Amino acid sequence: MKYYYLALSAILVISLGGCKKFLDETPTAHLSTSSYYNTSADAVAAVTDAYRLMKDGAYGGYSPSSFGDIMADDANKGGGGASDQELITQLKLFTAKADNGYVYNAWRDNFRGIYLANLVLQQVPGITMDANLKTQVLGEAYFLRGYYYLQLVRLFGRVPIITTPLTNGDYNIKQSSEDQVWAQIESDANTAIKDLPTQSNQAVTDRGRATSGAAQSLLLETYMWEKKFTQAQALGDAIITSGQYNLAPDVTQIWTLAGEFGPESIFEVNCDDIPGKNVGNLLDLFDAPRNTWGYGFVVPSVSLVTEFEKGDPRLNATAIYNNELLPDGTIANTTTSETGYWNRKYWLPVNEIPTNVGGGSGDGPTNDRVYGLAIDMLWTAEAAFQNGDVAHATTLVNQIRDRARKSGGNTDMTILPDYSAVTLAQIYHEMRVETALGEHRRFYELVRTGRGNTLPNFKVGVNEHVPIPLTEIQLSNGVLTQNPGY
Repeated sequence: MKYYYLALSAILVISLGGCKKFLDETPTAHLSTSSYYNTSADAVAAVTDAYRLMKDGAYGGYSPSSFGDIMADDANKGGGGASDQELITQLKLFTAKADNGYVYNAWRDNFRGIYLANLVLQQVPGITMDANLKTQVLGEAYFLRGYYYLQLVRLFGRVPIITTPLTNGDYNIKQSSEDQVWAQIESDANTAIKDLPTQSNQAVTDRGRATSGAAQSLLLETYMWEKKFTQAQALGDAIITSGQYNLAPDVTQIWTLAGEFGPESIFEVNCDDIPGKNVGNLLDLFDAPRNTWGYGFVVPSVSLVTEFEKGDPRLNATAIYNNELLPDGTIANTTTSETGYWNRKYWLPVNEIPTNVGGGSGDGPTNDRVYGLAIDMLWTAEAAFQNGDVAHATTLVNQIRDRARKSGGNTDMTILPDYSAVTLAQIYHEMRVETALGEHRRFYELVRTGRGNTLPNFKVGVNEHVPIPLTEIQLSNGVLTQNPGY
């Protein structure tokens, strides 16, 4: 399923864009909440629109890659030099202040997503419609609200918990503690788990909508942050043994268009390349090599490249080298990259670049992979290790390494040897090389595991979070308070 969306108006803008098989591709006009929620089609369209804020907005909206990749040690900013998107440089150097535009966009867009999810949860119960479809729509809304709160609590820590749609001017809501926000995410995820279909029971045309597995993965990540390792291991094992997912045979193919919705995919942000609709993934443009069609941001760091073990096929699926022969027959030129590498995860062959096939800069086709079996296995391994079950942790990590060893046409079975008894550092290593530059969570994983102080200029007790946007504090008349150190 491929989504495309329309923007919010002051009241509400709903898009009927969604699956090309069962939703009208023509967006509706601006409709008020009082006149809109009447039919099952309205309910589906409303929850479809609530997915919109999951897309990486690059330089124009919430930018998960700027926080998760660049603010960590996996990527340098790149682009056209120090002055190009200098606000991201502030994030990288941990000098961003409360008026940083990227910080504001992160707050704004995730609360917009929560608003849209809350509208669904408020309005859809009153619609006369198929009961099973209603349950699914509401389950998706619970998942989305939990997902947006995950973004907010990881970035800002204390944020207001809002569970009903607010009208303009309702700014005076106090922040809740981080523990309270995590509890809210748990609640939303648990509700979504019981209300959403499994992947095997989801229609092919619904791919891209949340399933119970997506909600389980959200809950698993939440447990890891809360250090509820017993619950995390049990839940992770349930996902792994559910029969819903299997590791893809070749990890290097996951980030190709052919690799979308593969056997280990649990949840992907669905981006389409409908020419001229500007509804695709901006990261294809934002991260593509600067000497091709892209802007050359989010370039692999030297630190990341050297993290990979010798011969690891995942390296060539993550970073592009100078003079490398790429799959489309072109020769890579990385001389204008500030690190000497380009980002492979969002690289497109010539015949898939939107501007070469009648599209525009905003029509990037690459889905963002949010949850997959591999990261769930690695979180489960970490939880098992923390629970003293080193043997189970070792088995899980070795399965990931074995898949990597057999990927990318590699024939040298001596690379990536199995661990006899995995260490926590080895689990963290595997997390880094398996998910780098694609899942945008490296910074958060460093903070979650108490390793943020390995980053240059990182101040413990301050830089675990970014500042609360100044405009939001002002609008609240001081009800919102600033994070420590800002």
